[in-house]
Amino acid sequence: PLRGRKLIRVPVATWGMVLAHFGVAVSLFGMACEGAFTQERLAAVAPGGSEQVGDFTVTLQGVSPVAGPNWTAIEARLAVSENGGTPVMLYPQARNFWSPSQSTSESALLTRWDGQLYAVIGNQAEDGRWQIRVWWKPFVTFIWYGGLLIALGGVLAIAGRVRVDVKRRRATAMGDERRADLEALGAEPVPAE
Repeated sequence: PLRGRKLIRVPVATWGMVLAHFGVAVSLFGMACEGAFTQERLAAVAPGGSEQVGDFTVTLQGVSPVAGPNWTAIEARLAVSENGGTPVMLYPQARNFWSPSQSTSESALLTRWDGQLYAVIGNQAEDGRWQIRVWWKPFVTFIWYGGLLIALGGVLAIAGRVRVDVKRRRATAMGDERRADLEALGAEPVPAE
C-alpha cells in the first residue's frame, strides 16, 4: 500500500505503526544479543587486584562495612575503566537485614549506550581475597530503546487516528463524505466541484 506514494502523504498513523514495529525488532535484537554475548567473570580478588571482563578492567580498591536503618553491609569499592579510560566507581554491597532476618546482594550497575556492566560482591576467603562476580551484557540497553520506540509509535498512531477523525468529521459536516474517506486513507484530495 505504500508503493508509489509520496512519503509526505503517508498517514501519521502508518508512520506510528512502522515505528512501533521497528521498536519490536530493536527490542528483540537486544534480547538476542544479551542472551548470546553476555560475558561473566567470577574471581577471588585481593584489595588492589584487577580482573578483566569484555573491554572493562575492574579493580577492587577496598572493602568496608556500612550500615543502614535496619541492615549492615559489606561494601566493595570497584574502579571500572573501559579500554584504559577514566575509571568509574561502583559500590556493590552484601547486606544483612535484622528485621526480617535475611541476606541480599545489592548489585552495582554501570550503564553505557551499548550495554550494562553488573558487579556483585560475595564472601571473603580465608586468605583475605573477596569473591567478585561481574557481568557485561552487551546491547541489553536496546531492549529499553525498543520499548521507547514502541511507545512513540503508539503515540503517533493515536495522534494520526485523532487527526483523521477530526478531518472526517469536518468534511462530513460540510456534506463531502467522499472527500472525508479519501483524506482518511491519505489519498490525494479531490478538487471541490
